[in-house]
Amino acid sequence: RVMDKIREQVESVAENIVMLSERTHAVGDIIATVNDIAERSHILALNAAIEAAAAGEHGRSFAVVAAEIKNLADQSKEATVQVRAVLGDIQRGINTSVMLTEEAVKRISSGTAQTDQAQGAINHLTDTIQESSDTFQQIVAAINQQHIGLEQVMIALRTIRQASTQTADGTRQLDRAAANLSTLSGELVQSIGRYHL
Repeated sequence: RVMDKIREQVESVAENIVMLSERTHAVGDIIATVNDIAERSHILALNAAIEAAAAGEHGRSFAVVAAEIKNLADQSKEATVQVRAVLGDIQRGINTSVMLTEEAVKRISSGTAQTDQAQGAINHLTDTIQESSDTFQQIVAAINQQHIGLEQVMIALRTIRQASTQTADGTRQLDRAAANLSTLSGELVQSIGRYHL
């Protein structure tokens, strides 16, 4: 998942920050060593200047070297002060980065939990939609069955209407036949009356 990849990247950044912090401490140790060398060089230059002064005319060239060593020692001390200031800024930046990274990890964890909750809600919604879809299909099937039933009723009603029409036609034919029989019967009675012995 995306959140897991982000968490991995943030943790990788945190590891790099820790490594950078350790290297910063190592640089700090080196600066302390350089500063200590500068202090000793300064003391050595001071001693050399004293010895050069004691040597008088013969110690002049030595005094120049001592003064140069003192200048180098002073420059080294100034450089270590500047580097210490820069390292302090870097360390503060590292500390801030560590705090921000920890906060990012917490937010990602919280975001992952919220994402899991959202995923659960989506899964539940998907199940509900599936159930609704199944119910709708059952309703459609029931409506189709009712439609088929209605068609069968309509066919049955048409059949009944045709049968009733045929029955009515048959009844009318029976009525005509009965009327014809009645007429024939009357004629037959008259005919029989004429031939009566």
